[in-house]
Order: sequence, then C-alpha cells, then structure tokens
Amino acid sequence: MKAAKLVHIAVRSANPRALADFYKRAFGLREVLSNRKAVDLWDGYLFLALNPPTANGPMGLNHFGFLVDDVDALRPVLERAGASKVDARPDGRSFTDWRVHDPEGNPIDLSARGYDTIPAERLEKPINDSAMNEVRRLVIRTENPSRLAEFYTAVFGLAAKDCARGVVLTDGVMQLVLLNRGGDIGLYGYGLAAHGDTAQRLKDLDGAVGWEPDWLDPGRRQMLLRDPENNLVALFGAE
Repeated sequence: MKAAKLVHIAVRSANPRALADFYKRAFGLREVLSNRKAVDLWDGYLFLALNPPTANGPMGLNHFGFLVDDVDALRPVLERAGASKVDARPDGRSFTDWRVHDPEGNPIDLSARGYDTIPAERLEKPINDSAMNEVRRLVIRTENPSRLAEFYTAVFGLAAKDCARGVVLTDGVMQLVLLNRGGDIGLYGYGLAAHGDTAQRLKDLDGAVGWEPDWLDPGRRQMLLRDPENNLVALFGAE
C-alpha cells in the first residue's frame, strides 16, 4: 500500500464559529465546509475540523486522521502493530467512516474517501497566497517516542528520524512529532509554518505569545501562543 497522508486534525470547541474566525484572521486558513455546529478549515493540504462539544468527550485537540488506500486491507496491519479494533463512526461525517486508537490510546480517523463532500472549486488554493499559513506539525507527547514511531512507520508508511526531543515522522508534507514526555502523554498541540507578516500580526491578537527552542531544532526558536480556547499553537520559521 502507498504511504498514508495525515490530512485531518480535529478540535472540540465551545464555539466553533468564533474559533474558526480566529484561525482565518490569524493564519489565513480557508473555510471550506460548515453547518450550524461545525466548521472545517483548509490550508491547501490539511483540514482543521472545529467540532462542537460532546456529552462526555474532552475539549481541545481531540483526534487526527489519515487518508489511506483501503481500510479493510489495513485492519490486519493495525492489529499486528497493537492498535485497537477499528470501529465504525456515525454516518454523515465530513471526512471519515472509521476510528482506531494507537497503542497509547491516541484516536485516529481512517478514511479512504477523504473530503469528497467538498466541491473541488473550494479547494483551489490562490497562487502566492502569503496570508495562508500551513498547519505542518502535529505533536504527541509519549514516554517512548521510538516505540510509538514504530507503529506509525509500520501502519502508515511514514518516514521517521530522530530529533532533539524525540522522533519526527512525515508523510512528505506533514510532520508528526513524538516528544519525550514533559507532562501528560497524548495529543499536545500543532504547529504552523510562518508566512509573511503573521508573527507581527499575532502580537496584535488576544493570547499570550512567547518563544522557546524549536521542537525539532533547538538552535532555532518558535513562537508559542494559546488560541482563544487555550489550544497550544506553535509558529515555526517565524524569525
């Protein structure tokens, strides 16, 4: 099978519309799908889904998803790699029909159809759109980055290499960063590649802005902030 593509990150939001407006204003993400409850944003490759709360689910960064060739063919690979059983998702989802959890319990959507409900003309990215910043990193904290990396390379065909604080995997576009535990394990945050005057514009928006060594390269710095619902966002290449 071809390597999977990490094209979906989902956040549980108290107010998806207001949070979507922040990401559109701050990072130039494009709104491509919405209803009364949820909003899907797009950066030219990845979809950031802002979903309403559920009765018992945690708020904030909630799950992520891969576009794969064949879910059924992937089932025995997932089982051998130590994943949970693949469960069906409720009908009417914009991206996926299936859910699985990695060996550490991180929830993953699996989709062979992708965002096929979105008309192609909505996904035409403007040429040289300097206002659109791409989501290019998803960060998971883990007690054993190397062991968890083996799961993602075996199941999804991601390429892996060691980095300063753990392991980084890639599908050729997105980076899945597995950090040595520095707190609770699990989904931690996401990072955007900075373009244009984004760093300067962020200083004028609500939310604390700070700096720390880049997750992948401690010789560089990344800008850290919390969005209006306290989700951790990093802007790398912002200097």
